[in-house]
Amino acid sequence: MWLLLGAVMLPLHAMAARPACDRQPVRAAHVQVIGRDMLVEGVPTSVYGMEFSGTSADVSNEFHAFWTHAHVPARERRDASGLLLAALDGACHYVLVVPARGDSGSVKGLMSVMRLDAAGATHRVEASRIALPRGARTVSDIESRDPGQAGRTWLIDMSGEAKDNAQHYTRQLQQAGWRVVAQMPALRLDGSQRTTGHVLAMQRGSERIDAVFSHRNGQTEAVIHATTGP
Repeated sequence: MWLLLGAVMLPLHAMAARPACDRQPVRAAHVQVIGRDMLVEGVPTSVYGMEFSGTSADVSNEFHAFWTHAHVPARERRDASGLLLAALDGACHYVLVVPARGDSGSVKGLMSVMRLDAAGATHRVEASRIALPRGARTVSDIESRDPGQAGRTWLIDMSGEAKDNAQHYTRQLQQAGWRVVAQMPALRLDGSQRTTGHVLAMQRGSERIDAVFSHRNGQTEAVIHATTGP
C-alpha cells in the first residue's frame, strides 16, 4: 500500500508507528505527519492530517468499501467533532474524523492509528523522574519521540489557586534538584494585561519542564510538558 505525499509516493508503513498498522483505508491527496511515534495514554499511536479529493460522503463510502473488502467491521458516528469513521483490524484501531458535511470537493480530515496490543510499550520520559504536582489528577498523558529528543505532556487538574499551585510545584522540584529557568504570570492575549495563571520553566541537566497553571472556576488546570535530551 502506497501513499501520495505531495508529489512523492511513500509506503504508508514507513510512516506508521508500528509496521503492522500500515493500512490506508482512503486515498489521500496530501498527508501531514502530526505525530509519527507517540504514546497516548500508554498506547502506541500515529496521527496524520489528511486532505481528500472528494466530499465527506465520498470519504465515508471509500472507508466502508475498503474495510468491507478486507472483511473488517467499520463503524460511523456523527457528533460535535464531525463524522467519525472507525475500524478495528486485529490490534490496529483506525479512526478518521472528517467534517459532518463536506461538499466542496476537497475535504480535510484527521486520522489516528493505534496499536492496542503493545502492553510492553515503554516511555522514554519516565514519570518516576518527572514528579507531577502533589494532589493532582491526570486528565491526559501523551508522549512524542524523535531521534534526538522525547517529550511528554500531562494535562492535570487540582484544587486551589493557580499561583499557589505553581509556587508549591516550584518548591517541590527545587527539592528534587531542579533549578528555575523562568517564572512569570500568564497574561491574556487580548492586551488587557490581566492574568490567566502562571508560567514556570525548570531544568535539571538535559531535562526540562515547562508548565502553565491556569484558573478554572476556582480550581487549577495545568499543562506539564517535560523533555529529555538524547
